[in-house]
Amino acid sequence: MTAKRVAKSAVEWAAFFERVPPNQRDAYRAFKSKSDLFVAKVHRFPESLPQIDFASYTSKLNNPAMIAEFEKSYKALAISYPKDKANVKAQIEAQEKEASVATQKQITEVRKIIGDAKLMLDKIDSVPAPNIMTNEMYADYFPDQARNPWDKPTFWPHTKSYQPENDHHAIH
Repeated sequence: MTAKRVAKSAVEWAAFFERVPPNQRDAYRAFKSKSDLFVAKVHRFPESLPQIDFASYTSKLNNPAMIAEFEKSYKALAISYPKDKANVKAQIEAQEKEASVATQKQITEVRKIIGDAKLMLDKIDSVPAPNIMTNEMYADYFPDQARNPWDKPTFWPHTKSYQPENDHHAIH
């Protein structure tokens, strides 16, 4: 009989817990308790089949041929560890490699976004205080938001809703 008893869990639960978002901690705890329940169930049973004293049965029963047949069948019994017929392990490893590549790509994209955000923060830090900034300085720092009275004049009260490019005019 081939017995493959797992002595230590393959899952590092503490490292797994650190990666679980706070809003999914209850689901994590339920999953871990279910896993612990399955492991406890497996460890409740002996690792190998119990030994049976067939000699004592031979002396007590009057059909020794039947007991010899039972003994032969019992010793021939072999419960092996299940084989991976569908090659699930290879599929999981392939998915893990794909996920690793996708994760690296996402990390690269996020690092680029962080770099752009740091550049924007540096620009924002270099902007003078509003009480010091002039209209010309505002136009230099924010050219897409600055008023340009020569190319695109605005009309009083200079709010967006009263400008000619809007289809509706707010009435106040």
